Amino acid sequence: MFVILHVPVLSAAGEDVRHSEGEYRMPDDSFVDESLTAVRGVSVVIPNYNGSSLLRENLPSVIDAFSCWGGPHEIIVVDDCSTDDSIKVLARDFPTVQILVNQSNQGFSRTCNRGMAVACHPVLFCINTDVRVQADLVAPVLKHFSDRSVFAVTPAILAEREGKNQGIVDALYGKGFIKGGFAPLGVTSPVRENLYAIGACVAYDRGKFRSLGGYNEIFSPYLFEDVDISYRAWKRGWRSLYEPGTAVFHYNSATILKAGKKRKRTIYFRNRFLFHWLNLTDPGLLARNVLYTAFRLAISFLWLDVPYYRAFLGALCFLRQVVRQRRDMKPCQVLGDREILRRTSGCLS
Repeated sequence: MFVILHVPVLSAAGEDVRHSEGEYRMPDDSFVDESLTAVRGVSVVIPNYNGSSLLRENLPSVIDAFSCWGGPHEIIVVDDCSTDDSIKVLARDFPTVQILVNQSNQGFSRTCNRGMAVACHPVLFCINTDVRVQADLVAPVLKHFSDRSVFAVTPAILAEREGKNQGIVDALYGKGFIKGGFAPLGVTSPVRENLYAIGACVAYDRGKFRSLGGYNEIFSPYLFEDVDISYRAWKRGWRSLYEPGTAVFHYNSATILKAGKKRKRTIYFRNRFLFHWLNLTDPGLLARNVLYTAFRLAISFLWLDVPYYRAFLGALCFLRQVVRQRRDMKPCQVLGDREILRRTSGCLS
């Protein structure tokens, strides 16, 4: 459950999108081909948790970028039950921003989905509080949505501390698992297809995002929800692209870095299991995943890898939900795993 300031709990069509306490569904206008040849407006959704200082530092750049673009837009900050002065800062310093407030901590996917559910424009930007954007962000990204095969677009996302451009995501595959590899800073690329669009700064086609049901809340509180939705879009033939013509700067995982290392590691492995169980359909890749997982479970006791066992048991708790979701997704799939990996890496053997 949550409290909303400034905005009603309605979709653009005027329907109530509340489903139950702590849960949202995407509006029933799920997938409408909105013919984005000329984007009519943009909605920006910013999830926030105890990000008061980050909001002061980075939100002005977001407001400036969309003002410079000049088209219709709205900026929605969804606060995930912060205990700092985030709400006071937003109300005092950013009066044009719409605010939604969760009454309990819900995690990244649920928090973003609440903002996406009330967004009224055909392109949805998701921008983290730890991202500072350039003034020319909007137009280079929006131009790609005239192509109806495009689901998501990311700019160059420069994570200087890690030395990576997170806007370029190569598909890597090994030991039964898929993962994304970020390009080193300084590596240049033209527009290209990405394995996934990282959620730090990404623009989505609203109709496609809602057709997919938004971020899968099985991954709460965080990690893999952006990987998963891009991969599910790929399965439908909808592409994720990299746009090199503009850049943002990302202080990576500024909020979740505060979480304990063991807890974060457990969440990472649990959600990695869930991502593969939900999405792998190629029999050979599935078999490799099962074999390597069994091998790893058999030997992890040697170095007392308790988080790995907790992660596996945690994932098993969702097995019934995984089976149901796999069944529901199957009729919509047009691309296989190997084709997706080939197109986004070219290095799958």
